[in-house]
Amino acid sequence: MSTTKILRSALAIAVLAACGGLHAQDAQSAPSVDSIIESLKADAPAAGPGQTRALRPGAAAMATAPAPAPAKAKPASINMQINFEYNSAEIAGSSEKTMATLAKALASPQLEGRKFTVIGHTDASGSAAYNKALSDRRAAAVRRYLMDNGVAAARLKAMGKGESQLLNSEDPDAAENRRVEIQATGG
Repeated sequence: MSTTKILRSALAIAVLAACGGLHAQDAQSAPSVDSIIESLKADAPAAGPGQTRALRPGAAAMATAPAPAPAKAKPASINMQINFEYNSAEIAGSSEKTMATLAKALASPQLEGRKFTVIGHTDASGSAAYNKALSDRRAAAVRRYLMDNGVAAARLKAMGKGESQLLNSEDPDAAENRRVEIQATGG
């Protein structure tokens, strides 16, 4: 490991220790069932050019240009910090409460008509091919957990993105890049 990486890691640990943030995920940072439901209930409207309507009679009939196609809504999604054992697809015990809360939310009546994609992400340490495979395995582990805890298999799909969508591109090896995203894909 290079001196720069060692110093950066030591600094990160010191900052986390000073802030009391050495816990992988504490109860205060884990989202509630209700907040997960709200995040996944409906797709966000797409941002598009402002549209106006004519107020005078017959104006619509005089229009010659076809109306633009409506912009596609952004799928509802939530990023969750789900911890895994190092270099493994085994969900860490520190994420048990988060996983139980997620399963309860996805199995709730408010979301019963929705389908979801579990998307695994990694940091940039390791090769791109290795990270893609690891993120696939981690997404599959979360999907398996959700199925074992009341969410129908037909409502869940799993896929990995590896290191292709970093949350913190300034620090590609940062912990926040190692996450699972739950995206509503239907319903």
